[in-house]
Amino acid sequence: MYFVNKTQLNTKLNYLQQLIHEYPQAKNNHYAFERIAHMLIESSVDIGNMIIDAFILRDPGNYKDVIDIMALEKVISKETQDHINQTVDVRKQFVHYYDELDTQALHPVFDEALPYYQSYIEEVIQFLENENVPITAFGKKGE
Repeated sequence: MYFVNKTQLNTKLNYLQQLIHEYPQAKNNHYAFERIAHMLIESSVDIGNMIIDAFILRDPGNYKDVIDIMALEKVISKETQDHINQTVDVRKQFVHYYDELDTQALHPVFDEALPYYQSYIEEVIQFLENENVPITAFGKKGE
């Protein structure tokens, strides 16, 4: 392992946790859903990239590859990988087709994946603890 910016990783894990918490209240607002759903994807991939970089795992080729490497390296479970990848599959809609986005059609995908985003956080923390990288996610901002 080279280096994990624990402060930055904590901030991203806390951000992902906040998105999960806000999702149920926000999902019926088109723009709030759009932002939260998109940021669930982006933040989980950012966290994955930080871990991949820190542990010198192979270089990902795309967003889905980040999640696949995390599962291949036993950071996250196959079940978590599958559900998060279902959301990663629709990322392009948020980025390129936002003016045509049918959020109602996307609700079931994210509703089903939401518990696996929580699992993602827990599995990442467990992996880091197993690697002797103490993480204090869900503490005060900047801890």
